[in-house]
Amino acid sequence: MPRADPGILPRAPLTRRLRALLALALMLTIAPATAAAEGPIARAARAYVAARAPEAARAPAQRPQAPPRRRGPGRIVAGAAVGAVGGFFAGGYLGAAIDGDCGGCDDPGLKGALIGAPLGAVAGGILGGKFLF
Repeated sequence: MPRADPGILPRAPLTRRLRALLALALMLTIAPATAAAEGPIARAARAYVAARAPEAARAPAQRPQAPPRRRGPGRIVAGAAVGAVGGFFAGGYLGAAIDGDCGGCDDPGLKGALIGAPLGAVAGGILGGKFLF
């Protein structure tokens, strides 16, 4: 199906090509003329920037650094509690896995879980209070 509007392609008629070139030339000649004519706001802005230029060259713009955020005691206690609970279960599981099979006893891994759970809770509480929340 043929295109209705070929646009500016090699097959376009000569008049369309000439119109496009004329529009381009007109835009290129008008643009510098309008940029040279500046209004009162542009002049005032240029004068303001020129007056403040030495200040800007003297002190480079830097964002002020915010002081480090201090966590409150509630957040520290909450982090320690969450860490202690997680550490309790992780320590119990790890202790039971390390203790392993006792060779036919009815509670394999219980001794390791009883040792690992409080150790994990202490370690989790310390790390949770330091790093969580």
